[in-house]
Order: sequence, then structure tokens, then C-alpha cells
Amino acid sequence: MTSSITKRILPLIFVVMGLIFAVLGFTQFGFWSDANGPMPGFFPSIMAIVMVLSGIASFIQSLKDTEAVEYKPDEFLVIAGGIGIFVATFIIGLVPTIFLYVILWLKLVEKSSWKPILIVLAIVAFITIGVFGMWLGIQFPMGIFENIL
Repeated sequence: MTSSITKRILPLIFVVMGLIFAVLGFTQFGFWSDANGPMPGFFPSIMAIVMVLSGIASFIQSLKDTEAVEYKPDEFLVIAGGIGIFVATFIIGLVPTIFLYVILWLKLVEKSSWKPILIVLAIVAFITIGVFGMWLGIQFPMGIFENIL
């Protein structure tokens, strides 16, 4: 599958999404508190700024390229994974979805053994729960099943 339009449209979509997330991060969640340090919007705001800058750089690069981009079928696994995370977040919540995604990706796509999967999962759990949940105080979306519990 080839398309030259997607090389120009997708970076602009990323810029718009990054701007929206940056505004939400700075205004709704807060960025920094003099008393408590980073607030829940700290990391999302930084990632939104990176997303805007990357989108701008990608758009400029797309203007220089004259060849049509060629998509390989395996590249769509990432898109399918993103859609799966989005849907599963509403059903089982974000944190269980993250853990499930890491396990499935490492086992099915990377074909890793269980030892490295559990090590990576422990690191992801520490970062997700320890850093984002406890230190930064981010409230993760709960799914339908978690709301029932």
C-alpha cells in the first residue's frame, strides 16, 4: 500500500493532537506546584510538546520527500495494538490493559521467554504504579469491570 498524502496529513494530525494535549495538561491537570513539585499534567505536557515538535519535523521532511511511502503489513500491528489498548481501557481499565499489552506483545510478536517478560513487566508495573500512580498522583481510567468491583 502506498500513499503520499498520508505522509503530509498524519504529521499535521499529530501536531493538532499534541497541541490539544498540551493545553489540557497545562490548564486542566497542572504542570508544576511550588509546594509539591510535578503535578499530574507534568509528563503528558512534556510528551505533548515532543509530539508537536516531532509532527512539525515530520511534516517538513515529508515536503522534501517526493517518493510515495510504502506500508508493510507488519506495521499495521502497531496500529491494531493502539486500537486494542483504546478499546480494552474502557473494558478492563488502563493499568490491566498496559500489563496485558506488554505480555502479549513480548510473547506473541517478540517471541520472548517468560523470564524476560516478567522482568519487563515488573519494570513497567513499577513505572506505571510507582511513578505515575503514587508519585505524580495520576488517576488512571477504570474500565467497566473495575467500576463494578
